[in-house]
Amino acid sequence: MSSTDLIHRLSRIIGQLEGLKKNIQSNADHDCLATIQQLKASINGLKKFGETYVKEHMKECVQQNSKSKEDMETMLSDIISGAFSL
Repeated sequence: MSSTDLIHRLSRIIGQLEGLKKNIQSNADHDCLATIQQLKASINGLKKFGETYVKEHMKECVQQNSKSKEDMETMLSDIISGAFSL
């Protein structure tokens, strides 16, 4: 997936979050179910973005930033821990 595709995904998520913000700010007759569905969609979108980003860039990131096998193992462990704590 290209950087452009990742940016497009982020823009879509930002749009969903802005919609949520407007629904909550309006506080007037907003559809609670629609708001919850939009919240779920934005959470799922961010999870998919994170998964895609990690898959696409993990190898390159680790190779560029590690100086030794130990550094590489530490970075991989940190990446995995970070990905599962989202």
